Amino acid sequence: MAYNLGIPAYQLYAEMPYTELLKWVEFFNRRPVGWREDQRTYLYLRTQGVKEKSEDLFPTLGLMAKNRENLQVPDKAVPKGTVLEMMIKARNGDTSDWNPIQGENNVDKSQR
Repeated sequence: MAYNLGIPAYQLYAEMPYTELLKWVEFFNRRPVGWREDQRTYLYLRTQGVKEKSEDLFPTLGLMAKNRENLQVPDKAVPKGTVLEMMIKARNGDTSDWNPIQGENNVDKSQR
């Protein structure tokens, strides 16, 4: 990784925080080293009549295609919905006047 970032390894160990290192690892997983050269070579091969998919010929392009597919699939594990949005927007507690304990205060005054 130090070679790809253009810095010595000792400087990487001494100065780079762990969180930044993790971000660089994620970056290189999404954009593997050499993917541009592989893409260029694949386009050249296509002009020569090669019919195979780029993912089958070059592993770097296969990783990028897999990452694209993962980004397009919605995450089903994360809850979604109107109630969740209201909970996220509510900071410092709920600002509504409704109190479940004091039921008579919640009745519309026009109904009395």
